[in-house]
Amino acid sequence: MERIVIEVEDATAKKWRFASQQKKIKISQRINLKLAKELMADSKEEFKEYLDEIRNTMEERGLTEEILNDILKDEE
Repeated sequence: MERIVIEVEDATAKKWRFASQQKKIKISQRINLKLAKELMADSKEEFKEYLDEIRNTMEERGLTEEILNDILKDEE
């Protein structure tokens, strides 16, 4: 993974500093997917390959589809 810097409103930055590590990870993952989708909009194949890569990485780390569905249910 590589780090990038983005500018946000002051209030957002303050909330980020005090957020739990778990919350930061969830938000980072969502931002990463959104950025990838926007940046790869011209190439559906490239975006699909990116998603496959993420899926493989998460499976290697033990994140199953069942666990992911549980996480998504918690967000509702």
